[in-house]
Amino acid sequence: MIRLSSMKKIFAVIAISAISLVVNAQSFMPSQQQIEQFKNLPRAQQEQLAKQMGFDVSMLDGANDSSTNTNQESQIDFVERELDTQEVATELSKQSVLEKSTAKLAPFGYDIFESRDEPTQPSGNIPVPSNYVIGPGDSVKLQLFGKETGSFELEVNNEGNIDVPELGPLNVVGTSFSELKELVKQKYEQQKIGVTPYISMGQLRTIQIFLVGEVYQPGPLVVTGLSTITTALINSGGVNEIGSLRNIELKRNGKTVSTFDLYNLIVYGDTADDIRLEQGDVLFVPTAQNIVSVDGQVRRPAIYEMTADETVADLFKLVGGFLPTADKNSMQLVRGGSAEGLSIINLAVNDESAMNKKLQNGDFIRVPKANQEFSNAIVVNGAINLPNIIADSALTLKDLITKRTLLSNTDLEYALITRKDRFDTQTTIIQFKPIDVINGSFNLALQAFDELLIFNRVGQNVVAGVAGEVADGNLKASQDDLKNNDAAYLQGVEAKRFTTDAFEKPTTTDFSRKALLAPLIARLKSEATNNDEVQLVEITGQVKYPGNYPLPQLSNIQSMLTAAGGLTESAHLESAEITSVTLVNGISQVSHSDISLINELLKPASQQVALKSKDVVNIVRIPQWYENNVIELKGEVVFPGRYQISEGERLSSIINRAGGLTQSATAKAAVFTREELKKKEKQNIDKAVKGLREQLANNNLSNSQFSRTIDYQNATKILNDLSDVEPLGRMVISLEDIITGNGLSDIMVKNGDSLTVPNITPAVSVIGEVFVTTAYMYRKDLSVDDYISLAGGVREFGDASKVYIVRANGSVAIPENDFWFSGDSQTMLEPGDTIVVPRDVTNYDNISLWQGITQIIYQSAVALAAIGSL
Repeated sequence: MIRLSSMKKIFAVIAISAISLVVNAQSFMPSQQQIEQFKNLPRAQQEQLAKQMGFDVSMLDGANDSSTNTNQESQIDFVERELDTQEVATELSKQSVLEKSTAKLAPFGYDIFESRDEPTQPSGNIPVPSNYVIGPGDSVKLQLFGKETGSFELEVNNEGNIDVPELGPLNVVGTSFSELKELVKQKYEQQKIGVTPYISMGQLRTIQIFLVGEVYQPGPLVVTGLSTITTALINSGGVNEIGSLRNIELKRNGKTVSTFDLYNLIVYGDTADDIRLEQGDVLFVPTAQNIVSVDGQVRRPAIYEMTADETVADLFKLVGGFLPTADKNSMQLVRGGSAEGLSIINLAVNDESAMNKKLQNGDFIRVPKANQEFSNAIVVNGAINLPNIIADSALTLKDLITKRTLLSNTDLEYALITRKDRFDTQTTIIQFKPIDVINGSFNLALQAFDELLIFNRVGQNVVAGVAGEVADGNLKASQDDLKNNDAAYLQGVEAKRFTTDAFEKPTTTDFSRKALLAPLIARLKSEATNNDEVQLVEITGQVKYPGNYPLPQLSNIQSMLTAAGGLTESAHLESAEITSVTLVNGISQVSHSDISLINELLKPASQQVALKSKDVVNIVRIPQWYENNVIELKGEVVFPGRYQISEGERLSSIINRAGGLTQSATAKAAVFTREELKKKEKQNIDKAVKGLREQLANNNLSNSQFSRTIDYQNATKILNDLSDVEPLGRMVISLEDIITGNGLSDIMVKNGDSLTVPNITPAVSVIGEVFVTTAYMYRKDLSVDDYISLAGGVREFGDASKVYIVRANGSVAIPENDFWFSGDSQTMLEPGDTIVVPRDVTNYDNISLWQGITQIIYQSAVALAAIGSL
């Protein structure tokens, strides 16, 4: 409730205002103090008093809004800048002794001036600091409690005064915010009893400062009263390409009151020197005087500005320290400025004098990468459950090769240790059997830089790409191999073998023999010299995994056969051949020697033939050994199926083994196919397609005026038909003669042969350029012309003069040339025959090509129909 005395005062104020309203109703506008007092009344009392005094209460609302608008904050200045750090780096690099290297680095600290969409300013809800200095343009919020209540916003005028309600003006300019609160409190205590004031800052003033020197946009800048050096720099676009970030001077009344180092804020978050600005302050940015660049294995490689007293140690604090890969004892400082030219100074973190060396303008420091090669590592590859790289801690094979670490697919008969110390020039190959390690009959101490290769027992022995070329390379040209892609392959493998890259290497547990051996083979080739022959041999023939293999210490026939996976079932134990290369009078000569393989294998290992560099061991096959030579019988045979064949066996024998033909068999319509003929037929089809495409490309079949222009639609149809033809590899046989025992007709069968004996319908088919391609019941009284007439006759593009007949057995008969047609043509036709009316190509160039194409299509269609009828 408002006291009666207060109500009387308000009525008095409003009454005075009402008098003015009578004189000029439009000129009535209560003061801000009157409005605030009126607003403290309940809304009902506001409306009642407004009605009595004859004015609209909404006028006061509008006046309040107008007052608020007049006190809105002025727009502060903001400079948009598209920062190009590369441009800054290029300019700063001109100060460096290594300009090109420095230009590739980023300038440190400039990202704080990155482009922004709006100005940086203090948040509106942060408390005003107690030492904030009051000045013209600020507004103060006054709230009264006690005998009188009210809320007022008092603006500091140009004379530095605020108009305290009912108490008069109070000069506050130059006082701090805390002092202002104390002044107002004292004034109310002296002149008002029972009234307690509460002071808070309202809208803060804007101030104008000046930026000069090496700034992006020199000149005046309007900022808020709470702005600091940092916000002013950011809103103005920052320093330019040569400006200093570490020696920014704040001048006030002609004196330097502060020097600001932006690095303290960026690196350490220290805002102690980022002081608040005042009206008329000047920010001066001098040129950067001490540019130093750092590249290499540090956290923040960049271009830095250093102070005159800072050292190498100070610089490494700025860069954030070293990366784990840094070689901190092999750093280099490149410095210029001396009469003798540039100089290189070695730096090491444990060298106190080097770390305390003061830096100079243009210095360039490079922190190299430390040697990433392990000095105590053992590499493990292949079919074993171990990491790719392990530490050498007095390990033996027995520690690594156990039943727990080996896989079910591990080859227990063949494994390798490749031993080559860090600075050795030759690799030592140690071959052993993992099963011997498990049984305890073999063990060996491992050394740093050893590589353990454990192979898979089964799987394809293949590897793609350059590794495959290396594994399969010619041993006699091993040095030549390393002049091409093999050399790059070897370099890539060797550079990563004992480094941290080994941890990122994919698992090799499923690698084939060739895949695991390829890097070793490439290395052994590279180690060959005129004094040291390449330590490789080749095993070919009847072994499980033919190929090139490392030559181990104390090698013999048995060890190398084991390396190749052992002998196959078809290996000839009585005979093998070793091909060697020897030098005779400075000339390379090749010699061959035959050995009894079984005799060598029965000897003790020490007495077996010792193999030498580049030897080729060929294990021959048992004569007439055929693993799976089969022929397939289909259709009307008593026992159709796949039959194994022996060397020289004939078709009649296979038919007898299959129980002969059934009573429904049509022997003369049998279709016999052979794989090698199928390949040849495919070549003929491809050749025909190529010829047709060439004619289509030439737009007509001939340049002759008498030749017919290509009909693209028909030619494309023929091309599509030809492309769809599936080669059968059919060979015409007389199965009837074979069954009756005619030895001249009987043929020897081969692997992959197929015999199909159909049961044909007694019909004659008509295909080709007729109106209806179909089959008709066979009648002895009908001739070829009769059947063509039944099919609707010859079409426009058909050639009636070139009609031919495809017999059921696949042979072709031409009516005009066949002796059967010396009389009645009816006697030539038989059940199962197909009459073919070819396309007329007499006016086309290259007639034989077109005739061949159409014949391939029609004959393939006939054969497929015979097989498909089963």
